[in-house]
Amino acid sequence: MILMPPRTGKTDLCDTAIEYGQSFFPDSESIKSGFGLELPVESVMGIRSTLSSDWYRSMVGSDWGCHVKMQGEKLPGRQDHFRTEEGGSVKAAGVGTGVVGFGAGKLRPEFGGAIYMDDLLKPQDMRSAVMRKGAAEYIQAGLKPRRNRQSKPYTPMLLVMQRLVPEDPAGILLREEREDWHIICIPALDPITQLSIWEERISTDELMKMADRDPEKFHGQYQQDPRSASGTILHRKDWRTWYDRMEVENRLTLKIITSDTAFKEGEHNDWSVFQCWGFEGRIGMYLIDQIKGRWEYPDLLVYGQAFIAKHIQNLRGITPATEFWIEDKASGQSLIQSFKRMGIPARAWEPKDKTPKDKYGRARLMSDPLSAGRMFVPVESTEQSLRYEDLPVEFQQRVARSQFVNLPNIKWVKGFKDEGEAFTADDSHMYDDQVDSATEATCIWIERGGATGELPVPFN
Repeated sequence: MILMPPRTGKTDLCDTAIEYGQSFFPDSESIKSGFGLELPVESVMGIRSTLSSDWYRSMVGSDWGCHVKMQGEKLPGRQDHFRTEEGGSVKAAGVGTGVVGFGAGKLRPEFGGAIYMDDLLKPQDMRSAVMRKGAAEYIQAGLKPRRNRQSKPYTPMLLVMQRLVPEDPAGILLREEREDWHIICIPALDPITQLSIWEERISTDELMKMADRDPEKFHGQYQQDPRSASGTILHRKDWRTWYDRMEVENRLTLKIITSDTAFKEGEHNDWSVFQCWGFEGRIGMYLIDQIKGRWEYPDLLVYGQAFIAKHIQNLRGITPATEFWIEDKASGQSLIQSFKRMGIPARAWEPKDKTPKDKYGRARLMSDPLSAGRMFVPVESTEQSLRYEDLPVEFQQRVARSQFVNLPNIKWVKGFKDEGEAFTADDSHMYDDQVDSATEATCIWIERGGATGELPVPFN
């Protein structure tokens, strides 16, 4: 599943993939589908024209292969499909149209074609529940049965689209079968650099204006992260802001570290997150610091150690963190053991009897102190900071400089708030790693009597 903005090459990506596949595997059987039949037919005609062109054939034997031969390639033929002399085919299809007589893929485990789905829902139809449901059902009932291999490894299916609303085809698939898809999300405005990914196509300035004037379009079609105002649990407007670190430290009675981790780079596009939270007794909760990245296990241990070392230091006027929590789930147990072998007293956290066990329930629990004005974050200009030179000597003695790459100084608070506001009850959101770490800290606080008593004094 590739989620990307409009006018950034979705159709070209699909068509080039088909051409490349047919070049190396001329017997491949593929289906190219879209919201209607007109554009897929144009694609199939273009693919056929490319594969039979003189310039393409001139590259026989190159890295592109280019040895596919069409049946009757010099004849007009059908426009919605073509077949190859090697037994392959490419067929055009649209939502609601049949593909009788055609399948995709081969019985062999190696590549033999795929189903390519290019924007199955038009922006004009995003408000129509009937059209949204029709597109989602077309994937399940119209295209999936067309796979010629329906055991692992399955005939591949590639969905390329712009997100529109939470209940668009991608959102429904993310909710119902997220684990079956490898997801690539390409927002128009890079969340790290805050620059457009294609300045000539749509400038950073235009994206910033869109974010203010039409946030629905910006977050949906351009950032691939549609929001539903009626279903928002963690409203960004409810976060209070702290400004002076030392004033915060003077309020704190306890500081803890929580984490949400993924072990492989790119695993379902998950991030690993470490957060440092401070409690002002039972009345307030403060997010002090955070790091986030996609790390393989060895690097995850290094950056986890570094973040802990940064926050357990006894510095004048700074409350050291005294607890480090990792959720007691399958992926967290090995991490806990690794940290303990290093002498880091990581602790397994699991919800107590009255604490919700599911993500949605914990987010709802967190929404109460958040909306009451008990939860604070730094100013949005705050940058992620984890530099080897700033870490204590004890850490530098354990980890060599060559093993450590300083994390980029990115502004992270806005992204933290955005992820919270995008969090949905049906799991159709893209990411929730920061939310998971935050709800873990909130549950620990509430289990100890937090979120009671008078409200914290606001910062000036």
